[in-house]
Amino acid sequence: MVQIKLFGLIRLDTGLKELRADVSSVKEIYPLLLREARRANPATKISAKDIDGCIVLVNSVQTGKHAKLKDGDTVMLMSPVCGG
Repeated sequence: MVQIKLFGLIRLDTGLKELRADVSSVKEIYPLLLREARRANPATKISAKDIDGCIVLVNSVQTGKHAKLKDGDTVMLMSPVCGG
């Protein structure tokens, strides 16, 4: 089981703080997150592109969507900050 924590706009847009899932790579989280976001908030505008643009950390180390996961890992997804 992997713990998935959401931060920033991705957390606000989905209405979710965290999830738990049996996945073996970060990329497997994306469809799960989309499904759970729509279940929690049917009006959400979150897309796969939004999730793909997130900064990914596994056990506090920055990585990418192709990172392999093992039981007990913690994945953090953070939307990038922008401003003007």
